[in-house]
Amino acid sequence: HGDHRDLPSFPTRRSSDLDGPAQFTAPDSPVVIERTLYLEGDMSGAAKVFAEDRTLVAEYSPEEGGFLSGMWRVLQRERTKARVDLDGPVIIRARENYRLEIFDPSTGWGADLMGFGADNAAAFARLLK
Repeated sequence: HGDHRDLPSFPTRRSSDLDGPAQFTAPDSPVVIERTLYLEGDMSGAAKVFAEDRTLVAEYSPEEGGFLSGMWRVLQRERTKARVDLDGPVIIRARENYRLEIFDPSTGWGADLMGFGADNAAAFARLLK
């Protein structure tokens, strides 16, 4: 059945899992909270999140930031394809129906973060506080 030692021992989504359909949309519902943020990531999984005024909101180690860093890589790919600035902001939205989404105004790309599991969505929900 193959060697499984290289598989993570905790529930997570690999960055390759983010390579599915280009857009995942949440069921439409009024926005309750919205925050404009800037994401930075790297291939190690480390990630930084900055507020609209570029002050540091959160910094994650490679062990903590995997999902945020994975989203950053998806944004880099989408922005490269769209030939827009790679460093633009994203909008994180919490909706009345408890759905959470990320939206990139520079490309129109967005994702329903709940589709990636509760733990991964919670990583972004914490950024709305």
